[in-house]
Amino acid sequence: MPIVEPVISVEMPSGEDVQIVRRRFQGSAGPGPRVAVVAGIRGDTPEGIRVAHELCAFLGQHEAALSGTVDVYPCCNPLAAHRGARRWPFFDVDLNRLFPGRQDGHPPDRVAWALSQEIADADQVIELRGAHPAFREAPQAHVRHRDGKAAELAMGANVAVVWARHPGPAANSTFAYQHPGTIVLEGGCGNRLTHGVGRDLREGLLHMLSMLGVVAEADLPFHWAALQRPQVVTDEEVVRVRTSRGGLFLPEGTPWQEIEAGQPLGSVVDPVTGAACEEVVSPVSGRLLAVREQPVVFPGSMVGRVVTT
Repeated sequence: MPIVEPVISVEMPSGEDVQIVRRRFQGSAGPGPRVAVVAGIRGDTPEGIRVAHELCAFLGQHEAALSGTVDVYPCCNPLAAHRGARRWPFFDVDLNRLFPGRQDGHPPDRVAWALSQEIADADQVIELRGAHPAFREAPQAHVRHRDGKAAELAMGANVAVVWARHPGPAANSTFAYQHPGTIVLEGGCGNRLTHGVGRDLREGLLHMLSMLGVVAEADLPFHWAALQRPQVVTDEEVVRVRTSRGGLFLPEGTPWQEIEAGQPLGSVVDPVTGAACEEVVSPVSGRLLAVREQPVVFPGSMVGRVVTT
């Protein structure tokens, strides 16, 4: 049976306590690494939360055969998750912009601090997310630029693409930045569940645990040969497509389909008259990594990402 323990309990303005829970699965098949799997840092990522709970169900059935320890943090922002909101309620802050947190700060700060302390000695950290709320995205893994070890492991994540990213301006305040080698899995449709993507991420996560020696390959409920073999890309190979006009964006295409340079990704129309304002086309040939589904756009809004080929 897993050991279920609160990582931290914080008091809300209502007087109630909110607990962030860790489920620890300790194998008895021999020594092995400690793997931390973290989900729900933002409340609008139900896909990652679902995959975390499905992982717990599998580990519960195979705990005795595990080598090492798997710590699962299935929902790190429960107040936001109950509302399907991105930000921590009451304080209206993005938990994924507060790391490494403060022990003497307000509740979201203390949660960020506690999670940072929790993962400090993990051998491998995997964060589960979902798509950005405005987009539909192909399954993907994010690793740090030039982190060859993480990229090699992520090649077994059953995703379409492994994106080796340069740290952005806000990177040092994100959860994934706190532990070298962290792999982020995401995809699907913003703030919704997508059966195929959830299955792909669950199987990829289990396969990576097998690659780490934690889960026996014979216990996997699928054969590794059936998994996707992803394409590895850098920031220079991911092109962001933006509008030049505001209005309603009507998308065309589906994630990971092949597209040609000049092929339409959608159009912007006037919401009052319905008149076409702009046809948005791909500037390059490649595959569609993400397409916008939240229709309201302003000049400069991103409506797609294209991986060049």
